[in-house]
Amino acid sequence: MEPNIGNQPEGGLCDRCRGLNLSRYKFTTQETATASSATITGDFDAAGLDSADLGFLDEIYQNRVTCSFCRLLYNATHSSTGFGIGYDGLNDQGKRIRCSMEWHHDCRGGDSMPTTRRLRVFSDDTEFTGFYVVPILPSSTEKVSLLGKLKDCDAVDYQLLSSWHEVCSATHESCQEHQKKGSYPFKHPIRLIDVNTMRLCEVDMKVSPVKYAALSYVWGGAIPMDPRQSSLLRRSNLQDLVERVPEESLPRTVQDAITVVRELGLGYLWVDAFCIIQDDMKDKDQQLASMSQIYQQATLSVCAAYGADSGAGIPGVSLPPGGQNVELYKEIPLTTLVPVATIVGTSVWDSRAWTFQERLLSTRCAIFTAYGMIWQCPTTTWREDIESSLSRPAWTLDSVASPLQALQGNPLRSYINCVNIYSGRLLTFLGDKLVAFTGLTQILSRGLSSKIEYGMPLRYLDWALLWEPESTGKRITASEDVGLVSWSWCGWEQKVNWRFSTIEGTLFNLHNWLTEHTWIVWYLGDGEKWNLAWDMKECIASSASLSRWDGYCSGSHDEYGRSGEVIRLRDKRRLNTDRTSEKGDVRCLAVFNWIRPGKGFLLFQTFTSWFALSRKSHSKQTDMGNGLYRFGLTDKLGDWCGTVILDKEWFNSVGGLFEFAAISDAKEFNFEELDTWNYYIPEERQQAEWYCFYALMLSWKEGINGETVAERVGLAKIYQSSFFSRSFKPCSWRSIVLG
Repeated sequence: MEPNIGNQPEGGLCDRCRGLNLSRYKFTTQETATASSATITGDFDAAGLDSADLGFLDEIYQNRVTCSFCRLLYNATHSSTGFGIGYDGLNDQGKRIRCSMEWHHDCRGGDSMPTTRRLRVFSDDTEFTGFYVVPILPSSTEKVSLLGKLKDCDAVDYQLLSSWHEVCSATHESCQEHQKKGSYPFKHPIRLIDVNTMRLCEVDMKVSPVKYAALSYVWGGAIPMDPRQSSLLRRSNLQDLVERVPEESLPRTVQDAITVVRELGLGYLWVDAFCIIQDDMKDKDQQLASMSQIYQQATLSVCAAYGADSGAGIPGVSLPPGGQNVELYKEIPLTTLVPVATIVGTSVWDSRAWTFQERLLSTRCAIFTAYGMIWQCPTTTWREDIESSLSRPAWTLDSVASPLQALQGNPLRSYINCVNIYSGRLLTFLGDKLVAFTGLTQILSRGLSSKIEYGMPLRYLDWALLWEPESTGKRITASEDVGLVSWSWCGWEQKVNWRFSTIEGTLFNLHNWLTEHTWIVWYLGDGEKWNLAWDMKECIASSASLSRWDGYCSGSHDEYGRSGEVIRLRDKRRLNTDRTSEKGDVRCLAVFNWIRPGKGFLLFQTFTSWFALSRKSHSKQTDMGNGLYRFGLTDKLGDWCGTVILDKEWFNSVGGLFEFAAISDAKEFNFEELDTWNYYIPEERQQAEWYCFYALMLSWKEGINGETVAERVGLAKIYQSSFFSRSFKPCSWRSIVLG
């Protein structure tokens, strides 16, 4: 939509919109002499900065011809492709939509005080995506407005993009620090497209480093997945591309990215489809192992967040950029801003697993969208329709929900955030779920001081196993060597999280919980032998320097640093289980490989008991959304004794008996899990603690050699007393191979 500032009728506002009494002073928080004078001598402002009901959208749509503010709202809420709102302002069911507004504090200066405001327009029932209204103020040579500005609606503003890049590269300390974290030497040379000579060249970054950009985009149907049927890099055409990359035959998005890089004066571009030999697994493995370095050390990542595939192009390069919604309100030009998180979050590009890793690893992102150009880096977020101060980076509402925040702060929180977002992303090939997380693994493992294998930090393994689904999803079937095991989130086709109601008791002192409330010695198979999943030799912290967030550390009582009391309690419980329990030590089984050490298999010993799956629940919230349900567990006397969250398809198995393996102590049932205290244990709720087990719900499969292998079905929380005295089958101590 083209800007529409002029030719509006004098006072072209309806009574409701005129009564909002919007002025440029309401959009700023710093008092000026003019503002003070207006307050003293001007008319009383009944609207002030209060929230307001704007009425129904159909009324606003009816007034759009004669009222410029109604027209602004119409243009922002009506779309031929989204929302399902008709020209009459009614939703897809013919119902009315209420529209509201409220003021949000925006730009923060160095003292964290807000300096500007944005007017947020929204619907309580989210019938349309909320947006902001800001004025477009004349540019000042003395002070940047930090409000709206007219953008170039003809082409990419390369001068602005170049300024963003130069200022960030030269002055943003946190961005420089982020780039240094990825400055580990490249293990292998990388290939780059020379955008000036249009040749594919091999560069040894350790010997002759060059400044380059990286492209993040969606392959889609424009690049056939079969390397034999496309122009992407193959062993057979490697020499041809070294001599000349045929620019005219490249996907449109790749062509446009080359244009952007040329305009910025950068010499090289990395594009996965043309810099990794697609039919050479050795080359693929080498290059994918360098993903963190490739994106972190790139001076810029060109992010094509437009269209569904690589044939879509980049707005402003080979196709027109998005327009701008502008209308006059009492001679003040106003424009609407869709939040950056919404712009990016609704793109196909942001739904893909590979692009999530690329975005988080990147030091600087120039994101090209249908709404315009956006800059994101660890320091700030800029957009071309806002007049920003480049010399004084500031927090703005455009920084809200930025995934770049996922890597900041507590390393364990960073890991949770990354897995939560990534696990919900889409993959063309489900078998890529682990490999598409490899680059982030390299970054996260440094913060956690832990190896991350199969997507799980081994120094926190007991805790990492407490993940739960946030959406329905099937088990990913893949060959054993791919590593998509059932005990890790990466082995499932579902979004996952560490639900606070489940893990709350572990968070007061995580290191203490690992030391005092876990007991399993975990062994991990590598296809040839069993190894300790975590080796105490990897512990670099002294006991004096450990914090509450640390994982395992070396100890004298067992391989995972547990206390002597924990070991004694484990052995006592083991001796008190029934006579059918196994008496062998898991360490002997591991050393002599009596059980096949399948790649990614976990070998361990613990208590197992049997309980019935039940609809019975002591929680008010049983429907967890997204196809999930909180089921109950009942003991042999028919009493509720625990809870587990599973897909709703498990209703077909209600009443069936299932085996559960206790893996660690749980402090208590959260009120979301148990809202009625029925004295299953003879204590008051406020005094009772550490009376539950975390337990894995198991199913059993036949391995490739005919052996019996367990698979994780879900994570349960169960009364400890029911485990030992109310199991349908006697509680037993047994060895388990978990695939």
